[in-house]
Amino acid sequence: MLDQFLDENPEVSINLTLSDGYVDLVGLGVDLALRYGELSDSTMKSRKIGSNRRLVCASPEYLRKNGTPKHPDDLADHNCLLMRFGSNTDQDWSFLVDGKVHVCRVNGNRIANDGDLIRRWCCKGFGVALKSEWDVQRDLENGTLVEVLGDFAPKPTTLQLVIPAGPVQPRRVRALMEFLALSFALNKDETGHSNEFG
Repeated sequence: MLDQFLDENPEVSINLTLSDGYVDLVGLGVDLALRYGELSDSTMKSRKIGSNRRLVCASPEYLRKNGTPKHPDDLADHNCLLMRFGSNTDQDWSFLVDGKVHVCRVNGNRIANDGDLIRRWCCKGFGVALKSEWDVQRDLENGTLVEVLGDFAPKPTTLQLVIPAGPVQPRRVRALMEFLALSFALNKDETGHSNEFG
């Protein structure tokens, strides 16, 4: 998407930061961010541009060797590949069991702060991972990974454009926001996002 935007707007330059941890937008002078989840910082404005599901997956090889978990509690007997967000390791995985949120504490021998590395470890059969559907969609389609515990998957997470509150954004930033919102709507067939920041 960014490649297309830059092709269409050659006078604009982008300084892209990729991070799975919390980033202080104001402190770093960031114009725009894409974030998952509900916005807790009231000094920011946000606009929903889509949603994305997190799912538990593993390689067929891993499941042949270790069995397939049938219930979230079965993850206690599996090697879970863990994401670290800043200083926090994501060991508490949430599921819906009988319509209620059920949190499982998981463990494993591999922890990383890079989501793509977690995906590659999972594809190589090193364990079970909790991944964004967008991150593993191709792997699921070609059979490299298999979703497990789908009946217990939590509701999708909101994907939002986030900007610092305050004066009107520069035209180049507004143009990128509109471009991304439209691109996500077209790619995911999402038409219900708000056109306003709140």
